[in-house]
Amino acid sequence: MEEKRISIIISLYNESEGVDYFWSSLKNVLVTIENINFEVIWVNDGSTDDTQSKINHILVNNYIKNIDNISIEFSKNFGHEAAMIAGIDNSSGEAVICIDSDGQHPPEEIPKMIGAYEKGNDIVLMKRTLREDSSYLKKKFSKLFYRFINALSVIKFEENSTDFFLISEQIKEILSENFRDQNRFIRGFVQSLGFSRKTLHFVAPSRQFGESNYSYYNLLKLALNAIFSFSNKPLRISIFLSIFFVLVTIGMIVFTLYFYFYESSAPSGYNTIIIFTSASFSVLFITLSILSLYFEKLIQETRKRPLYIVKRKGNHNQE
Repeated sequence: MEEKRISIIISLYNESEGVDYFWSSLKNVLVTIENINFEVIWVNDGSTDDTQSKINHILVNNYIKNIDNISIEFSKNFGHEAAMIAGIDNSSGEAVICIDSDGQHPPEEIPKMIGAYEKGNDIVLMKRTLREDSSYLKKKFSKLFYRFINALSVIKFEENSTDFFLISEQIKEILSENFRDQNRFIRGFVQSLGFSRKTLHFVAPSRQFGESNYSYYNLLKLALNAIFSFSNKPLRISIFLSIFFVLVTIGMIVFTLYFYFYESSAPSGYNTIIIFTSASFSVLFITLSILSLYFEKLIQETRKRPLYIVKRKGNHNQE
């Protein structure tokens, strides 16, 4: 009987301090899983520290019967989403697992994910129930993020879902062939496809090494990518606001003309005019900003530039 092959994609950016710790945790889990060969794809997203040296050491010095390590090094930093796409593009397993190397996606959950996949699920999502080192502000930001995107999007996303997930070969092919957006929200793409799906829960431990590369700016950028990838509602909202202010303007014109023709004096309205003018221009600039963001995304997609550039690819072929 032919053994299964599952690909595990690890995105890294300046994770030198934690690579060895993560690898130790990962291999200790994988060696206990019988009848499955693993392809571990390390995607170095343009790190500026010695992350690549640590990956190269793993490739050269770790021969494990059921694990084949592969390295993909980018020419520069293209972002976490691009790194996941690169891993998916270069994977050969019948299923693919995406996992971060910062220790907050526990490798101990992998057997449960494979078990859910073997029961016929094409997608296995990992939903975080608790993040041990998350600040109050980040928790609120995360909750607000999902409420906001679910209010605007036609797709309802799992709250606290993560980039820790498993997809079948069929889903992998769909992502590789059809979802080549410059502005990506992969966990959203995965959830929007349908197919049989299972959600598992996990507790995210505290980060063991280094600092998170996701600043509030990056989180806001991810939120905007998600909104503009899955919703046209901002455009519709701007249209409704424009219609509302047109109707208010018509009402003010009628009101002013009535006083001009039928009353002895014109209505006093300096404050009203100032407030209305300020509000109108605010709505105008908001509408233009929304349109500009959509145009920006559209221009980026029409340029068809590469999602990532591979500087070097290597692997340790087992005998």
